[in-house]
Amino acid sequence: MSFTNKELFTGIIEQNQKVLNYLYKHLFSSVKKAIYNYGGDYDTANEVFQEAIISLYTKAKQGEFEEPIMVENYIMGTCKILWQKHILLESRKDLTFKNNALIDDSNVQILKEYGQSLRMKLYQEHFIELSSLCQKILKAFFKGDSYLEIAEKFEFASEEYARRKKYLCKEYLVKSIKSDPRFDKLIGELDDEPLDFD
Repeated sequence: MSFTNKELFTGIIEQNQKVLNYLYKHLFSSVKKAIYNYGGDYDTANEVFQEAIISLYTKAKQGEFEEPIMVENYIMGTCKILWQKHILLESRKDLTFKNNALIDDSNVQILKEYGQSLRMKLYQEHFIELSSLCQKILKAFFKGDSYLEIAEKFEFASEEYARRKKYLCKEYLVKSIKSDPRFDKLIGELDDEPLDFD
């Protein structure tokens, strides 16, 4: 079974399982081989490949492509960029690849999105370690509920108590994330913006 480029593009947007299976079957082995050649493993190759598909899906859903792009070329190129960034994060060293292609300005947005994805993954891992109540309070706050609404929802004594409880939950989360060995590496290598949970 094969698909036209337009069918691949539409299939990714619609999360068509046949299209996704096709892409894994025809592209993932090449990505895996390339990453293996640079010392990577299966899990990393799989993560990079998924991030590339998610990047295309996100941009397509947001209407950033004026017309269907060459799907396979986009995925392979994005995988290469994400893998370069992965190695930079791991080694903190400058890299020169076989084709001497380094990260250029046109790839900044993809790298930024990848950095955000890594930080979100770190955040989520620590978020689920919070107490059930803290998770619910922070979710309500992030959703835009006022302190008064939070106090009423969780039957707190006052709006001030809700504010204090949210502060404590947030501080616990921030300290937990900052104690993770990956935190300094992400902040130092991805960009200069601190994690912000307000």
